[in-house]
Amino acid sequence: MTLAKHWKYNENEDIVLSNLKGLFHSNPSVGFIPNEKVIFNKSSNTDEKVTLISGGGAGHEPMHAGFVGDNLLDAAVSGAIFASPSTKQIMAAVKTKSNKDKGTLIIVKNYTGDVLHFGLVAERAKTEGYKVEILPVADDVAVGRTQNEMVGRRGLAGTALIHKILGAASASGSDLEIVYDLGNLINGNLVTLGASLDRTSVPGKALEDIEFTQANEIELGLGIHNEPGHKISPIPNIDELIKDMFEKMLSPSDKERHYVDFDLKNDEYVLLINNIGGTSSLELNAVASHVINNLPLSKKPKRVLISDFVTSLNAPGFSITLLNLTNIHKANNNFSAEKVLSFIDMPTNAPGWKPKSYQGKEWDCEREVTESPMKNVEPVTSDLKVNHDVFKSSLVNALQTLLKKEPEITDYDTRVGDGDCGETLAGGANAILKALDNDKFLKNHLSDPVAVLSRITEIVEDSMGGTSGGIYSIFLTALGKFLQQQKDTSISSISKAFHGALYDGLFKYTKARAGGRTLVDTLQPFVDSLYKSNDLKEAVKAAKKGCDSTKELQAKFGRASYVDDSEFKNSSIPDPGAVGLLALLEGFIDK
Repeated sequence: MTLAKHWKYNENEDIVLSNLKGLFHSNPSVGFIPNEKVIFNKSSNTDEKVTLISGGGAGHEPMHAGFVGDNLLDAAVSGAIFASPSTKQIMAAVKTKSNKDKGTLIIVKNYTGDVLHFGLVAERAKTEGYKVEILPVADDVAVGRTQNEMVGRRGLAGTALIHKILGAASASGSDLEIVYDLGNLINGNLVTLGASLDRTSVPGKALEDIEFTQANEIELGLGIHNEPGHKISPIPNIDELIKDMFEKMLSPSDKERHYVDFDLKNDEYVLLINNIGGTSSLELNAVASHVINNLPLSKKPKRVLISDFVTSLNAPGFSITLLNLTNIHKANNNFSAEKVLSFIDMPTNAPGWKPKSYQGKEWDCEREVTESPMKNVEPVTSDLKVNHDVFKSSLVNALQTLLKKEPEITDYDTRVGDGDCGETLAGGANAILKALDNDKFLKNHLSDPVAVLSRITEIVEDSMGGTSGGIYSIFLTALGKFLQQQKDTSISSISKAFHGALYDGLFKYTKARAGGRTLVDTLQPFVDSLYKSNDLKEAVKAAKKGCDSTKELQAKFGRASYVDDSEFKNSSIPDPGAVGLLALLEGFIDK
């Protein structure tokens, strides 16, 4: 059972109508017919161009109303969630924007209700003197020929490409016959396949009425109206999944689902990666990176389009679409790859078309990742010396002591923080331990404490995120700086370096002080005691006392400061960051 929730709307509220009202209020270029749920482009002059109308059930936003705009759709009509609009609604869209002389192309996804209702309107409009063609989009490869011989393939994210290309072709002055022919050619050279971690949940519908995907499985080839796909368990590695998807999209051996021929070495193509609704932007771009890395076609895509084009409410999935440009040109010399790409590149004010319009020459130039200017920066070194073996042994013991403490730290942070403190500290510790074995610079400079601190700071910055990573990096950087100013590595010199690193280094960048329930409750007593006594063991005792005091403190800094006071009362839970630093200090001097 999923944990999906929806906001509680007013009783009997039409959420689809509310959605369209919100879109209307945020987009000054569109008009709105509330009774018929029609959004139309006020600025498009349909006396001079072919009109493009689309629509269908709601729940696929930004499809369709979000694609109303210049060089895209002239009007869109919305039905209820996952349900086709009525013929009355569709006719309202036709009569609002259609021109009898230039003609109208109606684009629908290939679902029975949409094809019937929009088709009926097309026939009625013809009896009233309108020139109308209807184009059902069918790009899904999950549906085999035998499986749906009568209905055919479903329309998925490839629909957005057809909207964009035909919208620009219409705005460029192409007549109805040319726009319609181009639409059929694109439709015949599109393949799309989707995968999702779960089904979608529908506002107002009881969750118990939906068959959700199990915890360790995904669905491949599911539909955008909660039609089930093929279940795969356990959840595969993302690269394995994408390779499987490409195999199903492109393999000529699957006679049931091989709809479009691709010459893997020579064909030019467009790649579209679609968020089915509930995938975060971070993960969608990560998925896109893996898709590109696993492309089975030799040539790089002419365009890469990544966005939420055709969704299924909040379904946590993605789909991959390929458009074969070479096949289109072979079928009709008037539609070269450059021509089709120019239609994709034409700018639009439609809010749902989020890919930025770049010039073709920008796409054609070679793009390489830039090498970091920090790559060859050598860590800081000094003339200070310590015993190589003792220093390494103490450092290793400190890190291993921290790693042993990690489960306890994680447990504490799960109860009073966000649960990642132990993992963050362990990430840094493991990275340093690995470097001690493999990093040539560290191996060659282990007797130089400044050099070691300089290199460890780099490792901490790379391997530890969040506030603790920043605090450790700043303090270690400052410690290296102040240690470099010392004449020797006596305990007196070290205590001065620690004192300077805290009071003239770290404290310049944070307001955290002892008593605030942070790692500073361990660090500040340690530094103060060391500076006063020049005794490491006494300093660690002071650090432990400060760490233990956090059990009684309310957090004033960090994420724990947002936790309700009641979480701390009688909990006897110390600050996780303070515990982690204490483990490092105790491990270092105990060796």
